[in-house]
Amino acid sequence: MAYSSAKPSNIQIRKPETNEKKIFQGGKARDTKAKKSKKEDGLFTETEGKIKEGGLRRALKIKTDGEPLTKKELSPLLKHDNEKTFQFRGNSIKMTDKLKKQIRLALNMMKS
Repeated sequence: MAYSSAKPSNIQIRKPETNEKKIFQGGKARDTKAKKSKKEDGLFTETEGKIKEGGLRRALKIKTDGEPLTKKELSPLLKHDNEKTFQFRGNSIKMTDKLKKQIRLALNMMKS
């Protein structure tokens, strides 16, 4: 049997893979610590301008100059399911996603 002329073949041979980790060469080293953002004058600067004053009170149908809301009153309200009605200070109110977010924000602002 005769073989054809010796021409280089187009077959690529893979190198056996090693379990060694590849080391990144070059570039800047990054700081792994989380960067702390500078606090401005207000505590909740990201929500300023987005919150209407008295919005939660309007949603809960209570007077703006009435008794202050407390954590003890607001925290049980989060347990109500969406689209269900509940009583708060003698008013019948329907729980919504927006109302839950308002209550959660009010509780978070009371913590600080």
